[in-house]
Amino acid sequence: MITTTAAGRTWHYSHNLGRQTAEHNQSKFGRTGGYCYPMDVAAAGNDILFVISRGWGYPKLEIRSYDAYLRISKTTIDEDHIGDFARGGFTWPVGIAIAKTDGSVFVSDEYECAISSFDPEGIMTFPTQDPDGENLDRWGTKGSEPGMLNGPAGIAFDANDDLYVVDSLNNRVQVFSKTGDFLRAWGSQGSSEGEFSRPWGIAIDCEGAVYVADWGNNRVQKFGPDGEYLMTFGSQNGSPSSLSNPSGVAVDSDGDVYVTDWGNRRVQIYEPDGEVLAALYGDMRELSKAGQYALDRDPESIKRLNQNDAPTGYLNRFARPVGIDIDDQDRIFVTDALSRLVVYRKDREYQEPPL
Repeated sequence: MITTTAAGRTWHYSHNLGRQTAEHNQSKFGRTGGYCYPMDVAAAGNDILFVISRGWGYPKLEIRSYDAYLRISKTTIDEDHIGDFARGGFTWPVGIAIAKTDGSVFVSDEYECAISSFDPEGIMTFPTQDPDGENLDRWGTKGSEPGMLNGPAGIAFDANDDLYVVDSLNNRVQVFSKTGDFLRAWGSQGSSEGEFSRPWGIAIDCEGAVYVADWGNNRVQKFGPDGEYLMTFGSQNGSPSSLSNPSGVAVDSDGDVYVTDWGNRRVQIYEPDGEVLAALYGDMRELSKAGQYALDRDPESIKRLNQNDAPTGYLNRFARPVGIDIDDQDRIFVTDALSRLVVYRKDREYQEPPL
C-alpha cells in the first residue's frame, strides 16, 4: 500500500480508472470505459462519479460530424462504467457539478459562455448523440455585465442549490439560481486580496465558505458566502506551500484543502489555517480495468506492469492534474491529462509501522 502521512493523517493511493477511449466495453474486467482530456469530476453519492471529457477539440473521425470523445461519463468508484451522455454537446467544457435537490448534472462551457444541465440517468449508447435534445436547461450570455459570462470555468452548488460560477475572463465569481437567475457577484482583475487573474476551480465547504483557485496569481483564496475575503492558501516564493497555476480545489470533512497544482504536477494539501500538510504525486503502480482490457490479448504485458515497482514515468505520476472532488467518505478523485481518474483514501487512524 502506497501511503502519504502527515500530522496524524494518512492518504492511501487506491487505484486509477479509465483509459483514452470514446466507448465502453463489456469484458471479463466488467463494464469499462474511459475519458479523453478529463477536465473535472463530481461525486454524486452512492459511489457514482460524473466526469466531463473535453475530447480532441475537433471531429476525430471523418464518419462523424462531431467529437465522440467529448462527453459526460457516468461510472462508479469501482470502475463499473455505466455509460455516457451529452456526447459532442459542448465546445470547451470545464466544470461539472451535481445539484443537491434533484441530482441533475451541470456543466460549464467556457467557449459558449453557457451553463447546461442534464438528466443523470440520460445514458446514450455509443456513438449516438442528440446535442440539441439532451439538455434539461441551458443558459448564459457572453458579456461583462452582471449576470453575463465570459469564459465560465469551475462551478459548485451551495447548500441552498445556488450555483457559484467562476467567471474566469471577467475575473469574478457570480452566483445564480439553478435556472440562471443572477443573484450576486464579487471580484475584479488584480493580485490584491479578493482580486483574480484567470481564476479556474471552485469549492464550497460544509460551513458555506468558498474557495477559488486563482490560476494566474498562483494561489487559492477563501471567501465567505457573499464574497468577503478570509484568507489565502499557497505562495509564490518557492517554499513547500507554493503553487504553480492551480486549477482545482476541494475541501474534506476535516476542513483540509486540496489543490490540483497543475504547473507542479501534484495535489497540494493544506490545513484549514493554510499550513501545507503534504503533496500527492499520483503513485499509480498498475493499470486500470479499462487499461487491462486494452491489453487483454497480451497478458504478459499486464503482468509485467502490475509487478513492476517503478514502471514507466507516465504511469506512476500525474501528467497534469486538473479537476478534483471529494465524497462524503473523504475519498479523493483527481482527473489527470492521461485520460484517467486517480483515487486516494484518507485515513485518520493509520499508524506507521515501527522501524
